[in-house]
Amino acid sequence: MKSETKQYKIVILDKEYSIVSDEPEEHIMAAAALVDETMRSLTTEPQRVDQQLAVLSSLQLASRLLDAKQQLDVRQKREDALIEWTEDTLSTL
Repeated sequence: MKSETKQYKIVILDKEYSIVSDEPEEHIMAAAALVDETMRSLTTEPQRVDQQLAVLSSLQLASRLLDAKQQLDVRQKREDALIEWTEDTLSTL
């Protein structure tokens, strides 16, 4: 459940950003840590951030998101099949 809008300070590549969100603090901090980790893995010069680094980081995070979505879709299909099998089995009793 989302709450009221709050302002947060996050640090990515040693630079502080102020953002406003209605997400919980834990969510914001985890997202910032993931972005920081991803960007640091792609550069040897954290003080030099350019458009290419931002694009590569975005692509890497989008890829992780798509992988997670695909795994969720597979699990949902398995769950739906199990529910259908259970309902069919119970209806024959």
